Amino acid sequence: MGVYHVSGLGLSPGALTMPLTAVYILQAAAQMGHNGARDFFRLSGEAGKRSGSREKHPGMPEVVIVFDTPEAIDGKLRLTYDSRWFRGLSNMRQREEPIHRPIVKYLCRLWDCLEGLGVELKRPKHLYLVKVNRQDFDEVFDRATTLFYGIRRKEVWVNLIGGSNQINLALMIAGSYTMVPSRYYYVFQDAPLLEPGWLEKCPRDEHEVFTCADEILNRWNDLPPLNLGVGSILRNLLERFYTANGSAYISKSEVLDILEKRGYTEKFIPKLIEAGYITPVDGDTFTMGPFIERSWRLFGAALEHSRIDSIGKWRELMGDSLVEVPFEC
Repeated sequence: MGVYHVSGLGLSPGALTMPLTAVYILQAAAQMGHNGARDFFRLSGEAGKRSGSREKHPGMPEVVIVFDTPEAIDGKLRLTYDSRWFRGLSNMRQREEPIHRPIVKYLCRLWDCLEGLGVELKRPKHLYLVKVNRQDFDEVFDRATTLFYGIRRKEVWVNLIGGSNQINLALMIAGSYTMVPSRYYYVFQDAPLLEPGWLEKCPRDEHEVFTCADEILNRWNDLPPLNLGVGSILRNLLERFYTANGSAYISKSEVLDILEKRGYTEKFIPKLIEAGYITPVDGDTFTMGPFIERSWRLFGAALEHSRIDSIGKWRELMGDSLVEVPFEC
C-alpha cells in the first residue's frame, strides 16, 4: 500500500510536480542507503505492517489526487511552467492546455532519469482531477471530506503549496475533521519550475542523489496533524445532537465518556464551553453551543459522507466532477 498524495492546484503544475520530485529523489536516496532519506519514510507503510503485508519500498506514491478548477482541468486556461532539467517542457508563452499534460510528461522524464541509476520506482496507478470552484470553501470541503472517508484505510499525505487559500484551508479542515491524513507538508520555491529550482539538475549518480537528498530534507517542512482528537470530539457531539437518536441535551457523564475515549479528562470541559461546543444548563446537563450550531451547516453533510468507505464509492459519487488520467509514458 503506497501513499495517496492529495493537493490543490492552480495554473502552475510545478506546485505538484516539485514536491513529488523531492519524494522520488528521497526514494532513490533511501534505496541507496541514505540514512536521512530512510528516516523520512520511517513511519510509512505502518498500516500494511499491521495487516500482515510489507512494502518493499514504503512511502512510494500510489495515487495522486488534485483539486483544481474545471477550466484548468479541461485545458481552457493558460498555464505557466518551465523546466531547466528537461528540454521541451516549457510553457512560458502560456498556451492553453489541460493541467494534467505537463504533469504526466514531466514525471515520465523524471522516472526515466532516476531509474537509470538502478533504483526501483513504482509509478502511481492513477491521477484523479477533481473539479471545484477555487473560491468556494464549502464545495471543496464537501468533496475533500468525501475523498478522505473514501481513502480512510490508505496512507494519505496532503500538499499545502498548490491551489487557492480556500482549497488549502478546506483540505486542512477536512483532514482534521476526518483524521485521515498522516502528513501535511510544504516545500517552497519562487520560480514556476516543474522541478525544485534549488537543485541544479536531475541527479546522475549516487553522490548527486545524496547531495540532492540533503538539500531536500533541509527544505522540506511537515506540519503536525491538526487538532488530533478534537475532530472526533466535534463529530461525536454533532452525532449526539443531530442524528435521529439525538437529543437537545447531553449529560455530563456522556461528555466525559466522549473525552475519556480520546485521552482527555474533566478538566477539558471548560475548554469545550469556551469554544462554544457545549453550553451549561445546570451542573450535570449541557445543550449544544453556538459553535456546534454554526458547524452543522459545514459538518452536517460530512456525517453523511462517512458511509463512503472506498475510493470506488467516492469515484461514483463525484460523477462528472472527476477526471481520471492514466500515467502513460
